Amino acid sequence: MLVFSHMQEEDVKVIEQAKKLYRCLKEELHLNEEILGRFTYYLILKELALKLGEELPFEDSCIKELHKEAPLKIDVEINRALSNPNLLDLLYENLVTPSYRKKFGQFLTPNYIAEFMASWINLYSPSRVLDPAVGSGIFLDNIIKTAAKSSPIELWGFDIDPILLNACRLRLNLRRKEGTLLHLEQQDFLKIGGFFTEKMDAIICNPPYLNFHDFDRNKLVRPIETFYNIKLSKLTNIYVLFFMQSLLVARKGAKLAFITPSEFLYTGYGKELKEFLLKHTILDAMILIDFQSLVFNTALTTAIITLFRKGVPEAGHRVRFIRIYKWPTTPELLSAVMDGTENPDKYQIIEVRQDELKPEEKWLKYFINMEYASFLSKLIPLSQLARIDRGIATGFNEYFVLRKSDIDKWKIESEFVVPVISKADQCKGYDFSYEDWKLLEQNDDKCYLLYVLKEPSPNLKEYIKYGEKIGADQRYLTRHRSPWYSMEKREPAKILATVFHRERMRFVFNKANVRNLTAFHCVYPKFDDVNMIKALLAYLNSDLCKQIQTIKRREYGGGLHKFEPKDLENLPVLDVTKLDGESLNSLASAFEELCTTFRQGKDEIPIKRKINNLLKSIILKI
Repeated sequence: MLVFSHMQEEDVKVIEQAKKLYRCLKEELHLNEEILGRFTYYLILKELALKLGEELPFEDSCIKELHKEAPLKIDVEINRALSNPNLLDLLYENLVTPSYRKKFGQFLTPNYIAEFMASWINLYSPSRVLDPAVGSGIFLDNIIKTAAKSSPIELWGFDIDPILLNACRLRLNLRRKEGTLLHLEQQDFLKIGGFFTEKMDAIICNPPYLNFHDFDRNKLVRPIETFYNIKLSKLTNIYVLFFMQSLLVARKGAKLAFITPSEFLYTGYGKELKEFLLKHTILDAMILIDFQSLVFNTALTTAIITLFRKGVPEAGHRVRFIRIYKWPTTPELLSAVMDGTENPDKYQIIEVRQDELKPEEKWLKYFINMEYASFLSKLIPLSQLARIDRGIATGFNEYFVLRKSDIDKWKIESEFVVPVISKADQCKGYDFSYEDWKLLEQNDDKCYLLYVLKEPSPNLKEYIKYGEKIGADQRYLTRHRSPWYSMEKREPAKILATVFHRERMRFVFNKANVRNLTAFHCVYPKFDDVNMIKALLAYLNSDLCKQIQTIKRREYGGGLHKFEPKDLENLPVLDVTKLDGESLNSLASAFEELCTTFRQGKDEIPIKRKINNLLKSIILKI
């Protein structure tokens, strides 16, 4: 797997030279970008191999043919790689297109994470280590760097990409210590069958990240299902197969360190992997990378490091769930994993007995603040208090969402349009009034929705003809509606919930009673009492709820979070229908204060603290 690290000035210079070579080759050979990037990288590897007096043992037939047409002189100061082998990864990242890397599941791992994972593996002085998706060799490189000097070690790496295997070989030869044996194989690890006669002491891996429609399920999934006598979901990501196949080639007691997307902690198909790990392994630690820092910097996902051993846990064995806030040093994190050493400025540790873990549960709950976790038993699912639905999907916002000036231009009658919030930045606070909507209208913003539920007027028919002229009737959703210009029926919701968010999810009191598109989910309380609605909104916008949301939401890279309607239905909330009058009024008043604070541009921390304290005192009485 590839590495992502900060570039030094010398590295930047070499990368600029490599990009210049790329541009020259583009003018000469007229290749598409995917092939051109890999070919440029190959030429640089070839130049480095010549300097080292080595051959590149792995061949790509397409690249080999192109090499005959390549210039003889490569003006790239590749000597820099002799002192910094990580440069090979930086070059690959800068030359090979993101689309190619994504197509083959090549997502990047920071060097400091690879160093930690290798250091954990090396605590046990393994003699045979495997990376089943070796790429350019970042993990095996760190195995060599962090191994005890006197320990001979046998390293194995599998990959299907011959160019990356060549990079891996050069890199590890630059780093190799006496007594290190290196075996690289151009094979799909999931198809190796009985390749090994002697099993592995340790496996370290960042497996490919490919969705179910990006690989051949019949060839890869069936053998795994047959061996373990399990049935995997059709949504299973290929990295799940790497966990299962790796255990087949690991000896009893072998140590395994994987870094993957964290989605299996909360998705339905993640249940199968969690069930597998609980049944066949001793889970030592699961380390969640803080969602504000993007690990896979080209993938919309977050990452988790899973440290485990092949075997059955002893009774009472405890798993350490570690949530990283600020990346610690390798010794600090090793101490956290091995001894449970606390460091609240950088991470949080929660220990749970492995025999108490349930595969059907969302394990994200083990990464939230323990004080808030203790409240969970006193809360109820939001579905008991409200109905949840998606916002209206028009199929073609450009046509269906209108400005006042558009309505005037086409003379569309008011009976065929309704007020709407069409995007999240039209509603930035905690309440949305009719005056807020009127301001959008006055600014000629897109705040009307074409909402046709009866026979169109002559004026509207002209606009419909215009829609057919621009292909509005041929969009995916419109093709499946009859008539195509009709809109799904959706009543205005009292509460609107942002779908995507970074800092926190916002729940908005829809005082204007307007409809909304898919930037918001619709929350329809099962009661009409305004104070109850406000009290519920106080809870939903609280820091307490923000922490609890980590159990139910979908996690993406760069601090991006998402809630699906089903996730919202399962969100634990305070049962405001059971509150006494004083508690209800206090929360309702606090929510109004929060709305006013935002509108006045004041600091929200004091009122958020007040709401939190109110909620704690109320919940503790339940």
